[in-house]
Amino acid sequence: MGFAATDRFEPTDADLLRRTAAGDLDAFHDFYRRNAGRVIAFIRQVSHDPATVEDIAQEVFLTVWRKAGTFKPERGDALGWLYTLTRNKAVDSWRRPERREVATPVPHRPERGAGDLPLILRQALARLRPEQRQAIALAYFGDLTYEETASRLALPVGTLKSRIRVGLRAMRELLAPPAEACLD
Repeated sequence: MGFAATDRFEPTDADLLRRTAAGDLDAFHDFYRRNAGRVIAFIRQVSHDPATVEDIAQEVFLTVWRKAGTFKPERGDALGWLYTLTRNKAVDSWRRPERREVATPVPHRPERGAGDLPLILRQALARLRPEQRQAIALAYFGDLTYEETASRLALPVGTLKSRIRVGLRAMRELLAPPAEACLD
């Protein structure tokens, strides 16, 4: 059995990262083309502002170019490394004061529209105190355990759980129908 002329070897993401770490720009471009859509989709889960999505994606791939050598295949797969990097860049973006200052104002009570649940949740999440929002985002959207989230935020697990509990309670109040609507 021979290989047809059209058969070609497709390098793995780990191969591309190893070559990128050695300064291979073509490998970086291949890695980018293969994974940019995934990174952008992942960022869009937590931010629907196109400028923010683009900024974070650019920071992610700039970091990939600079730090591809930090990827260790024995510690996990390349896609997991990329998603962790993306999540960290998104969290860093939320922590920047200039991001909070230019945030879109949120109405006192989120507007309810058909099929608009993600928007309602984002609006309610935006109304939380930053430390509550960060804890909930990491634990629920970052797919981290409480222990991993507490470690990332340098908090005791009990403090983290309290922040999440208080934040979720506040979100529940924001999402509850107005009292007068219940009297009809």
